[in-house]
Amino acid sequence: MDLTNTFGELVDKLRKQRPIVHEITNYVTAESCADVALAAGASPIMADEPEEAAEITAGANALILNLGTLNFNKQIAMERSVAAAKAKGIPIILDPVGVMASKFRLNFALKLLNNGCIDIVRGNCSECSALLTGTADGQGVDNIEGQTEEGVALKVAKDAAAKFNCVFAVTGAIDNISNGKQAVVLNNGHPLLQDITGSGCMTTTLVGCCAAVTKDMLVAAALGVVIMGQSAELAANFLEKKDGPGMFKVRLIDCVYHVTTKWNLVNLKPEEKVS
Repeated sequence: MDLTNTFGELVDKLRKQRPIVHEITNYVTAESCADVALAAGASPIMADEPEEAAEITAGANALILNLGTLNFNKQIAMERSVAAAKAKGIPIILDPVGVMASKFRLNFALKLLNNGCIDIVRGNCSECSALLTGTADGQGVDNIEGQTEEGVALKVAKDAAAKFNCVFAVTGAIDNISNGKQAVVLNNGHPLLQDITGSGCMTTTLVGCCAAVTKDMLVAAALGVVIMGQSAELAANFLEKKDGPGMFKVRLIDCVYHVTTKWNLVNLKPEEKVS
């Protein structure tokens, strides 16, 4: 699998086609997600009113469901949008924010997954482990360090993908993406991603943007993660000694633009492999 050439072609396609991405997301990171979609070349729209959600989805090229601030109205909007997306044949991407901390979130995410609605899940290891085991016994929405040991996230990605018959992108210090049969292991990004709000949500947005322009969901998930990782590395390189997480986040949006307009600005690393 020649990922570099495939990625380059898809990035060009993304910027030329400017796909419409419908995001039913959370109010904490909505602006950041819209910004990163625009920077990558997509056209974001966010509608969580049940009366219009399906109509908006019917005019989109991908649907992203983010459970960060889930409520009953959003559930209705998401379910109606899922039906519209399935009728149109567009990809559905799930960000299971905090499912390990709440049975309400976990049960809704499992409902979508068990109904075969989801094409890609992008979450951290704690979130994806909760989906795999069906248990909510964590606290907060951040990843639990103990679950990021070498090999654990890769196994979670493979097992969850096989169980739910979709692609799982388990992101962290090392990113593991699998469709249950193949796996992509990526080692790029920057520790400052842990110090800003919305880095995971923005990664999911990029995955959704890529899914809008390809039928290969494994490649779409990997490319979205790579764009975020490369952008983070580039953004960190632009920082001065006086800068911190706030400026890093500003630079991150700029660098998503730079990476997608000058593809191969940062090449895939030798550690990255496909198995």
